[in-house]
Amino acid sequence: MKINHTCILGALCLSVLMGGCTKEAENPETMIETKALSSGEYGTTLPFQSSNSRQQHQLRSASLIDNLYIGTGLLNYTKAHFSVNNYTIQEGQFLIYDELSNLLGRESENNSDALNPASGTSFDTGNGKVKDPVLVRDIYEVDFIRDKETRGVGLALVLNSYVGEDDVKVSDAKLQAFGEEAARKLVSYMRKMPEIGDSMPIYIALYKNTSMESILPGSFFSEAFFEGRSASFSSIQEKWVMFPGEEASKLDNSTVAQFTQIKNAFSGFLPDDVSMIGRGKFVDDKLNELHITVEMYAKTATEALSLTQYLKTLLSTFSSLDYKLVVEVRCQDVTIATMVRAVGDKDVEVNTLL
Repeated sequence: MKINHTCILGALCLSVLMGGCTKEAENPETMIETKALSSGEYGTTLPFQSSNSRQQHQLRSASLIDNLYIGTGLLNYTKAHFSVNNYTIQEGQFLIYDELSNLLGRESENNSDALNPASGTSFDTGNGKVKDPVLVRDIYEVDFIRDKETRGVGLALVLNSYVGEDDVKVSDAKLQAFGEEAARKLVSYMRKMPEIGDSMPIYIALYKNTSMESILPGSFFSEAFFEGRSASFSSIQEKWVMFPGEEASKLDNSTVAQFTQIKNAFSGFLPDDVSMIGRGKFVDDKLNELHITVEMYAKTATEALSLTQYLKTLLSTFSSLDYKLVVEVRCQDVTIATMVRAVGDKDVEVNTLL
Protein backbone atom coordinates (compact mmCIF):
# COMPACT_ATOMS: atom_id res chain seq x y z
CA MET A 1 0.00 0.00 0.00
CA LYS A 2 1.46 3.35 -1.04
CA ILE A 3 0.58 6.81 0.17
CA ASN A 4 0.54 9.92 -2.00
CA HIS A 5 2.07 12.29 0.53
CA THR A 6 1.63 15.29 -1.77
CA CYS A 7 -2.13 14.69 -1.82
CA ILE A 8 -2.17 14.43 1.96
CA LEU A 9 -0.41 17.78 2.30
CA GLY A 10 -2.80 19.34 -0.21
CA ALA A 11 -5.86 18.03 1.61
CA LEU A 12 -4.56 19.32 4.92
CA CYS A 13 -3.91 22.78 3.48
CA LEU A 14 -7.43 22.84 2.05
CA SER A 15 -8.89 21.90 5.45
CA VAL A 16 -7.03 24.80 7.05
CA LEU A 17 -8.42 27.25 4.49
CA MET A 18 -11.93 25.97 5.11
CA GLY A 19 -11.71 26.55 8.84
CA GLY A 20 -8.84 27.12 11.27
CA CYS A 21 -8.82 26.51 15.00
CA THR A 22 -7.64 28.66 17.88
CA LYS A 23 -6.25 27.93 21.32
CA GLU A 24 -8.70 27.75 24.17
CA ALA A 25 -7.79 29.63 27.32
CA GLU A 26 -6.91 27.58 30.39
CA ASN A 27 -8.50 28.42 33.72
CA PRO A 28 -6.14 27.22 36.47
CA GLU A 29 -8.78 27.91 39.13
CA THR A 30 -10.98 25.08 37.82
CA MET A 31 -8.13 22.64 37.16
CA ILE A 32 -7.96 19.43 39.21
CA GLU A 33 -4.84 17.26 39.18
CA THR A 34 -5.82 13.59 39.49
CA LYS A 35 -3.78 10.62 40.66
CA ALA A 36 -2.69 7.86 38.32
CA LEU A 37 -4.59 4.58 38.20
CA SER A 38 -1.40 2.67 38.99
CA SER A 39 1.98 3.46 40.50
CA GLY A 40 4.71 4.53 38.13
CA GLU A 41 2.31 6.33 35.78
CA TYR A 42 1.24 9.94 35.36
CA GLY A 43 -1.97 11.38 36.71
CA THR A 44 -3.95 13.71 34.46
CA THR A 45 -5.68 17.07 34.77
CA LEU A 46 -9.42 17.65 34.85
CA PRO A 47 -11.49 18.93 33.20
CA PHE A 48 -9.96 17.16 30.21
CA GLN A 49 -9.06 19.66 27.49
CA SER A 50 -8.92 17.89 24.15
CA SER A 51 -6.43 19.50 21.79
CA ASN A 52 -7.70 20.15 18.28
CA SER A 53 -4.39 18.74 17.06
CA ARG A 54 -6.15 15.36 17.31
CA GLN A 55 -7.66 16.10 13.89
CA GLN A 56 -4.17 16.29 12.42
CA HIS A 57 -3.19 12.99 14.05
CA GLN A 58 -6.26 11.32 12.58
CA LEU A 59 -5.45 12.54 9.07
CA ARG A 60 -1.80 11.52 9.29
CA SER A 61 -2.21 8.25 11.18
CA ALA A 62 -0.46 5.20 9.80
CA SER A 63 -2.39 2.91 12.18
CA LEU A 64 -4.09 2.98 15.58
CA ILE A 65 -1.31 0.76 16.97
CA ASP A 66 1.27 3.34 15.90
CA ASN A 67 -0.77 6.24 17.30
CA LEU A 68 -1.21 4.67 20.72
CA TYR A 69 2.37 3.49 20.99
CA ILE A 70 3.78 6.92 20.10
CA GLY A 71 1.83 8.41 23.01
CA THR A 72 2.65 5.75 25.58
CA GLY A 73 6.25 5.45 24.43
CA LEU A 74 6.77 9.20 24.71
CA LEU A 75 5.42 9.19 28.28
CA ASN A 76 7.71 6.33 29.26
CA TYR A 77 10.79 8.22 28.09
CA THR A 78 9.78 11.52 29.68
CA LYS A 79 9.71 9.90 33.14
CA ALA A 80 13.48 10.30 33.32
CA HIS A 81 13.01 14.08 33.24
CA PHE A 82 9.51 14.72 34.61
CA SER A 83 8.85 12.58 37.68
CA VAL A 84 5.45 10.89 37.90
CA ASN A 85 5.44 11.93 41.57
CA ASN A 86 5.70 15.64 40.80
CA TYR A 87 3.77 16.15 37.56
CA THR A 88 0.42 15.39 35.98
CA ILE A 89 -0.13 15.50 32.24
CA GLN A 90 -2.35 17.32 29.80
CA GLU A 91 -2.87 16.88 26.07
CA GLY A 92 -0.83 19.20 23.86
CA GLN A 93 -2.10 22.77 24.08
CA PHE A 94 0.72 24.62 22.26
CA LEU A 95 1.04 22.86 18.92
CA ILE A 96 -2.61 23.09 17.96
CA TYR A 97 -4.14 22.55 14.54
CA ASP A 98 -2.85 25.69 12.81
CA GLU A 99 0.67 25.38 14.20
CA LEU A 100 0.86 21.74 13.10
CA SER A 101 -0.41 22.61 9.63
CA ASN A 102 2.44 25.08 9.20
CA LEU A 103 5.13 22.91 10.78
CA LEU A 104 4.22 19.79 8.82
CA GLY A 105 4.08 21.61 5.50
CA ARG A 106 6.92 22.32 3.08
CA GLU A 107 9.50 24.98 3.74
CA SER A 108 8.98 28.05 1.55
CA GLU A 109 9.35 31.83 1.54
CA ASN A 110 5.92 32.07 3.13
CA ASN A 111 6.50 29.27 5.62
CA SER A 112 10.09 29.27 6.88
CA ASP A 113 9.03 27.29 10.00
CA ALA A 114 7.97 24.21 8.02
CA LEU A 115 9.97 21.06 8.75
CA ASN A 116 9.59 19.23 5.42
CA PRO A 117 11.91 19.98 2.49
CA ALA A 118 10.87 22.66 0.02
CA SER A 119 8.93 21.72 -3.10
CA GLY A 120 11.26 20.54 -5.86
CA THR A 121 13.92 19.38 -3.40
CA SER A 122 15.70 16.06 -3.86
CA PHE A 123 16.68 14.17 -0.72
CA ASP A 124 19.48 11.62 -0.49
CA THR A 125 17.92 8.67 1.34
CA GLY A 126 21.14 6.66 1.40
CA ASN A 127 19.38 4.35 -1.06
CA GLY A 128 19.00 6.86 -3.87
CA LYS A 129 17.61 10.37 -4.23
CA VAL A 130 13.88 11.03 -3.88
CA LYS A 131 12.21 14.23 -5.08
CA ASP A 132 9.68 16.01 -2.83
CA PRO A 133 9.86 13.60 0.11
CA VAL A 134 7.62 14.01 3.16
CA LEU A 135 9.98 13.16 6.01
CA VAL A 136 8.17 14.67 9.00
CA ARG A 137 4.81 13.00 9.28
CA ASP A 138 3.45 14.27 12.61
CA ILE A 139 4.27 15.81 15.99
CA TYR A 140 2.77 14.63 19.28
CA GLU A 141 2.84 16.86 22.34
CA VAL A 142 2.18 16.29 26.02
CA ASP A 143 2.41 19.00 28.68
CA PHE A 144 3.54 18.51 32.27
CA ILE A 145 1.55 20.26 34.99
CA ARG A 146 2.62 21.09 38.54
CA ASP A 147 0.70 23.36 40.90
CA LYS A 148 -1.81 23.99 38.10
CA GLU A 149 0.83 25.47 35.81
CA THR A 150 2.58 24.04 32.75
CA ARG A 151 6.19 23.39 33.74
CA GLY A 152 7.46 21.30 30.83
CA VAL A 153 6.74 19.94 27.36
CA GLY A 154 7.32 16.51 25.80
CA LEU A 155 7.40 16.05 22.02
CA ALA A 156 7.53 13.05 19.69
CA LEU A 157 8.70 13.95 16.18
CA VAL A 158 7.32 11.26 13.86
CA LEU A 159 9.42 10.58 10.76
CA ASN A 160 8.70 8.54 7.65
CA SER A 161 11.32 5.85 7.12
CA TYR A 162 9.90 5.13 3.64
CA VAL A 163 9.41 8.02 1.21
CA GLY A 164 8.38 8.71 -2.37
CA GLU A 165 6.05 6.93 -4.76
CA ASP A 166 8.21 3.81 -4.65
CA ASP A 167 8.52 3.71 -0.85
CA VAL A 168 12.29 4.09 -0.82
CA LYS A 169 13.77 3.25 2.59
CA VAL A 170 15.66 6.08 4.29
CA SER A 171 18.86 4.84 5.90
CA ASP A 172 19.08 5.14 9.66
CA ALA A 173 22.00 7.57 9.42
CA LYS A 174 20.22 9.89 6.96
CA LEU A 175 16.99 9.81 8.95
CA GLN A 176 18.76 10.56 12.22
CA ALA A 177 20.69 13.49 10.77
CA PHE A 178 17.57 15.02 9.22
CA GLY A 179 15.42 14.31 12.29
CA GLU A 180 17.80 15.89 14.78
CA GLU A 181 18.11 19.03 12.65
CA ALA A 182 14.31 19.23 12.34
CA ALA A 183 13.97 18.72 16.11
CA ARG A 184 16.28 21.65 16.87
CA LYS A 185 14.29 23.80 14.47
CA LEU A 186 11.07 22.75 16.20
CA VAL A 187 12.45 23.64 19.65
CA SER A 188 13.53 27.06 18.34
CA TYR A 189 9.99 27.58 17.03
CA MET A 190 8.47 26.75 20.40
CA ARG A 191 10.90 28.98 22.28
CA LYS A 192 9.29 31.93 20.48
CA MET A 193 5.99 31.20 22.23
CA PRO A 194 5.63 33.56 25.23
CA GLU A 195 4.14 30.77 27.37
CA ILE A 196 7.28 28.65 26.86
CA GLY A 197 10.11 31.15 26.47
CA ASP A 198 13.79 30.28 26.83
CA SER A 199 13.77 28.30 30.06
CA MET A 200 10.84 25.85 30.09
CA PRO A 201 12.25 22.30 29.76
CA ILE A 202 11.43 20.57 26.46
CA TYR A 203 11.99 16.85 25.95
CA ILE A 204 11.94 15.61 22.36
CA ALA A 205 12.20 12.07 20.99
CA LEU A 206 12.50 10.99 17.36
CA TYR A 207 10.23 8.19 16.16
CA LYS A 208 10.36 6.35 12.83
CA ASN A 209 7.33 4.55 11.53
CA THR A 210 7.49 1.32 9.60
CA SER A 211 6.18 0.43 6.16
CA MET A 212 2.41 0.52 5.76
CA GLU A 213 2.35 -3.26 5.35
CA SER A 214 3.91 -3.88 8.76
CA ILE A 215 1.75 -4.99 11.68
CA LEU A 216 4.40 -3.83 14.14
CA PRO A 217 4.71 -0.33 15.59
CA GLY A 218 7.67 1.83 14.65
CA SER A 219 10.37 2.74 17.16
CA PHE A 220 11.98 5.66 18.97
CA PHE A 221 15.65 6.10 18.07
CA SER A 222 16.99 9.42 19.40
CA GLU A 223 16.25 11.85 22.24
CA ALA A 224 17.31 15.16 23.76
CA PHE A 225 16.35 17.27 26.76
CA PHE A 226 16.41 21.02 26.13
CA GLU A 227 16.68 23.22 29.19
CA GLY A 228 17.62 26.14 26.96
CA ARG A 229 18.05 26.54 23.22
CA SER A 230 20.63 23.79 22.71
CA ALA A 231 21.06 20.16 23.76
CA SER A 232 22.89 17.01 22.70
CA PHE A 233 21.03 14.02 21.28
CA SER A 234 21.60 10.47 22.48
CA SER A 235 20.49 7.29 20.78
CA ILE A 236 17.59 5.07 21.84
CA GLN A 237 18.00 1.40 21.00
CA GLU A 238 14.55 -0.15 20.68
CA LYS A 239 12.77 -2.35 18.16
CA TRP A 240 9.60 -4.43 17.85
CA VAL A 241 9.78 -7.98 16.50
CA MET A 242 7.31 -10.77 15.90
CA PHE A 243 7.02 -13.86 18.14
CA PRO A 244 7.88 -16.47 17.13
CA GLY A 245 10.37 -15.41 14.48
CA GLU A 246 13.98 -15.53 13.39
CA GLU A 247 14.87 -12.08 14.74
CA ALA A 248 13.20 -12.76 18.09
CA SER A 249 15.13 -16.06 18.34
CA LYS A 250 18.43 -14.24 17.80
CA LEU A 251 17.62 -11.73 20.52
CA ASP A 252 15.99 -14.02 23.12
CA ASN A 253 15.86 -17.66 22.11
CA SER A 254 14.80 -18.79 25.61
CA THR A 255 11.59 -16.70 25.63
CA VAL A 256 10.79 -17.72 22.04
CA ALA A 257 11.09 -21.39 23.08
CA GLN A 258 8.72 -20.78 26.03
CA PHE A 259 6.31 -18.93 23.75
CA THR A 260 6.30 -21.89 21.33
CA GLN A 261 5.77 -24.31 24.22
CA ILE A 262 2.63 -22.42 25.29
CA LYS A 263 1.41 -22.18 21.70
CA ASN A 264 1.82 -25.92 21.17
CA ALA A 265 -0.08 -26.62 24.40
CA PHE A 266 -3.19 -25.18 22.76
CA SER A 267 -3.11 -27.80 20.01
CA GLY A 268 -6.25 -29.91 20.26
CA PHE A 269 -7.73 -27.89 23.15
CA LEU A 270 -10.78 -26.97 21.02
CA PRO A 271 -12.19 -28.63 17.89
CA ASP A 272 -11.33 -25.37 16.07
CA ASP A 273 -7.87 -23.87 15.82
CA VAL A 274 -6.52 -21.48 18.44
CA SER A 275 -3.99 -18.95 17.13
CA MET A 276 -1.33 -17.13 19.14
CA ILE A 277 0.94 -14.36 17.93
CA GLY A 278 3.23 -12.02 19.86
CA ARG A 279 4.94 -8.66 19.48
CA GLY A 280 8.04 -8.09 21.56
CA LYS A 281 9.70 -4.74 22.26
CA PHE A 282 13.44 -4.91 22.81
CA VAL A 283 15.37 -2.06 24.42
CA ASP A 284 19.16 -2.33 24.23
CA ASP A 285 18.58 -5.85 22.84
CA LYS A 286 16.71 -6.92 26.01
CA LEU A 287 13.05 -7.88 26.01
CA ASN A 288 11.11 -5.03 27.60
CA GLU A 289 7.49 -5.87 26.73
CA LEU A 290 5.75 -8.89 25.23
CA HIS A 291 2.24 -8.41 23.87
CA ILE A 292 0.37 -11.60 22.95
CA THR A 293 -2.92 -11.95 21.09
CA VAL A 294 -4.78 -15.27 21.41
CA GLU A 295 -7.64 -15.82 18.97
CA MET A 296 -10.09 -18.65 19.66
CA TYR A 297 -13.32 -19.82 18.07
CA ALA A 298 -15.21 -20.97 21.13
CA LYS A 299 -18.93 -21.66 20.69
CA THR A 300 -19.92 -21.50 24.37
CA ALA A 301 -19.01 -19.55 27.49
CA THR A 302 -17.66 -22.71 29.10
CA GLU A 303 -15.21 -23.25 26.25
CA ALA A 304 -14.06 -19.64 26.42
CA LEU A 305 -13.65 -19.66 30.22
CA SER A 306 -11.81 -22.97 30.17
CA LEU A 307 -9.27 -21.81 27.63
CA THR A 308 -8.78 -18.48 29.42
CA GLN A 309 -8.13 -20.21 32.73
CA TYR A 310 -5.81 -22.70 31.04
CA LEU A 311 -3.89 -19.86 29.41
CA LYS A 312 -3.35 -18.14 32.75
CA THR A 313 -1.73 -21.26 34.18
CA LEU A 314 0.46 -21.60 31.08
CA LEU A 315 1.83 -18.08 31.45
CA SER A 316 3.97 -19.30 34.35
CA THR A 317 6.06 -20.95 31.62
CA PHE A 318 7.64 -17.55 31.01
CA SER A 319 10.44 -17.76 33.57
CA SER A 320 11.89 -14.26 33.34
CA LEU A 321 10.17 -11.43 35.24
CA ASP A 322 12.28 -8.72 33.58
CA TYR A 323 9.65 -7.71 31.02
CA LYS A 324 6.03 -6.62 31.03
CA LEU A 325 3.60 -9.24 29.74
CA VAL A 326 0.26 -8.25 28.18
CA VAL A 327 -2.18 -10.83 26.79
CA GLU A 328 -5.42 -10.17 24.92
CA VAL A 329 -7.81 -13.10 24.50
CA ARG A 330 -10.23 -12.74 21.61
CA CYS A 331 -13.14 -14.92 20.51
CA GLN A 332 -14.37 -14.41 16.96
CA ASP A 333 -12.90 -10.87 16.86
CA VAL A 334 -14.33 -9.85 20.26
CA THR A 335 -12.04 -9.26 23.24
CA ILE A 336 -13.18 -11.46 26.12
CA ALA A 337 -10.24 -11.17 28.52
CA THR A 338 -7.01 -9.34 29.22
CA MET A 339 -4.06 -10.46 31.30
CA VAL A 340 -1.21 -8.29 32.57
CA ARG A 341 1.93 -9.20 34.46
CA ALA A 342 4.03 -6.25 35.60
CA VAL A 343 7.81 -6.25 35.57
CA GLY A 344 9.15 -8.16 38.57
CA ASP A 345 5.71 -9.52 39.52
CA LYS A 346 4.87 -13.23 39.40
CA ASP A 347 1.12 -12.63 39.64
CA VAL A 348 -0.98 -12.19 36.49
CA GLU A 349 -3.91 -9.79 36.73
CA VAL A 350 -6.88 -11.10 34.75
CA ASN A 351 -9.98 -9.19 33.66
CA THR A 352 -12.73 -11.05 31.85
CA LEU A 353 -15.60 -9.57 29.87
CA LEU A 354 -17.71 -12.72 29.91
